[in-house]
Amino acid sequence: MDDATRARIFEPFFSTKFAGRGLGLSAVQGIVRGHRGALEVYSAEGMGTSIKALFPAIAAPSIAEPEEGVEAPRWRGQGKILLVDDDETVRAVAERFLRGLGFDVLCAHDGFQALEMLESCRDELVAVLLDLTMPRMNGEECFHEIRRLRDDVPVILASGYNEQDLTQRFVGRGFADFLQKPYRRPQLAAKLKVVLG
Repeated sequence: MDDATRARIFEPFFSTKFAGRGLGLSAVQGIVRGHRGALEVYSAEGMGTSIKALFPAIAAPSIAEPEEGVEAPRWRGQGKILLVDDDETVRAVAERFLRGLGFDVLCAHDGFQALEMLESCRDELVAVLLDLTMPRMNGEECFHEIRRLRDDVPVILASGYNEQDLTQRFVGRGFADFLQKPYRRPQLAAKLKVVLG
């Protein structure tokens, strides 16, 4: 890569191709940073490029032993949540997390299906968990339509992108929170607890 290209490779939506979304390295950077890691890029024009992912090392996993006879109380929610994600595996896992937290879940595989579901149960939804990278209608377009149809429902944006870049893009647009992918059930529960109280 030349220096100008190399300086922009982690920008969301940057691509050297005439067609394409240019999402790959931005998403990778967000995921790596979410695990407190870093990326090192080595590139020479005409010679090739290599990227190293660096993660902090730990001596051994630390597992806290629960106190005898004491079980930590788990937060539980209620109501109907619209889950929108085009990745079938992510959707299945997130649905299982949400049902385990006490929610009824409606699943949509893209923005168009999400809007159809929103129309049919507009007043029943307590929140929307919305992926940003989807075909046909992306998450940003879907978010604007959700706001037009129902401006009071909390929308949590989920993405592998860098959180700082995305929150700057959406600041002032009324999203409730941001969830960095990949996420686990405790992170999802914590976001929903804050958003729904």
